[in-house]
Amino acid sequence: MVDEKEGGPGSGEKDSAELGLRSWQNANRERRAITHLRSFGPPKILNSAAALSYGSPMARVQLSDNPRARPGDEHLSARTPPGTVYVDEGVFQQEMEKLFFRHWLNVGHVSQIPNPGDFITRGIGTESVLFVRGGDGVVRGFYNVCRHRGTRIVTDDHGEKLRSIVCPYHAWTYSTEGKLVGAPHTDALEDFDKEDFGLYPVNTDTWGGFIWANLDPRAEPLKEAIAPLIARTERWNVAGLRLGAKHVYEVNANWKILAENYSECYHCAPIHPGLNRVTPYFTGDNDAWMTRGKGVSTVNGGFQTFAGDYTSMTVSGYTKRPPLKGMTEDDRKRIYYWVVFPNMFFSMHPDYLMIHRDWPLSASHSKIECEWYFDPEAMARPDFDPSDAVDMWDEINRQDWAVCERTQLGVGSRAWSRGRYSDQEPLVYDLDKAYTERMAGASSLAVKRPARKRAVTSRKRRAGRR
Repeated sequence: MVDEKEGGPGSGEKDSAELGLRSWQNANRERRAITHLRSFGPPKILNSAAALSYGSPMARVQLSDNPRARPGDEHLSARTPPGTVYVDEGVFQQEMEKLFFRHWLNVGHVSQIPNPGDFITRGIGTESVLFVRGGDGVVRGFYNVCRHRGTRIVTDDHGEKLRSIVCPYHAWTYSTEGKLVGAPHTDALEDFDKEDFGLYPVNTDTWGGFIWANLDPRAEPLKEAIAPLIARTERWNVAGLRLGAKHVYEVNANWKILAENYSECYHCAPIHPGLNRVTPYFTGDNDAWMTRGKGVSTVNGGFQTFAGDYTSMTVSGYTKRPPLKGMTEDDRKRIYYWVVFPNMFFSMHPDYLMIHRDWPLSASHSKIECEWYFDPEAMARPDFDPSDAVDMWDEINRQDWAVCERTQLGVGSRAWSRGRYSDQEPLVYDLDKAYTERMAGASSLAVKRPARKRAVTSRKRRAGRR
């Protein structure tokens, strides 16, 4: 269900792109209000037979012509994780400690806090983190905790032009750079120096116009951690894109089920007939892995190609928006889908970028933020209208959330233990393997089977009798 819808290139943006967006918003206010109240029901199609009626070759794809499976791939003999990792609250708490408190997380966009004193807060597990642009223009992150007696300082999700950060309990006051500048009745304290009692810092950096944070004080630099994503996107000016629309969903499913769903299109023919019409599920290839090759990566994914002369993932399959700067001829025929571990989905289209942030709230409940970013020149046009992309993906999102909620109900069954991956799901296996390695230090998903003994031929039998 949708909790929130937003649109706009960010507070403080007063350029022509914002004017174009506002024009679109005013023209579509009634439609958006209706869409906001629309509840998502079951997917239009839930069975393979119905999907095949659309001409899908789902039942005819063989291993020999399947770009997502090569003989010997681990996922062909592997088993999925057990149901407990999707329903157990103890596992959920371990995930917070081992994954969400130790990896770089995409927490927002720099356009949300364009001016000194602007801030946003972000809940990460049980922690609240405050991100504020200092008077020097630098974006910093701090635990949202007063150094006096541990009071949470800021309760608003966002705000503008703070001159200082003041704890409401005893008025300890901090600069927007995190320094303690005021602490009433502490002059007589022994061994007390304000310099030692600034806000607790959180590793914070920016890339691609986004704000990233890592709660691990020993974390590797951001640009090393997401180097595979940077390498694959450097030809596009990602940092130059501006927010055009935002939807927020709450889903009764474990965050990993949502990430696994994003990592395969095996379900696209039965669940997403509209998407499968534009980019058939069997097209494209995978080009990034978390657990293959040397070292460990935080990125996996690949691309799908358009059918026929389609040009974008929109309601019609076509777009009037020009390709984003840097798009090659091959790029214009593809949509790239990458997971940035643990919870970001990065979907680059020829004419826009879409991202999802997959936030766990409990073992069985998640919040998904979906944002669409466009070229500001396209947004400045008076006829700018992102609804062809937003409405298409809103429908796809709702279809996904519905089937993921059904999966959540099933994995909790006492009858279900561990399933098998299809030959279309190497990225799901790769994601699950990366997850189990980070959680347990090793993965037990792959099953090594003993080599089958070859049957003895009649000629060999005769030779043995001689």
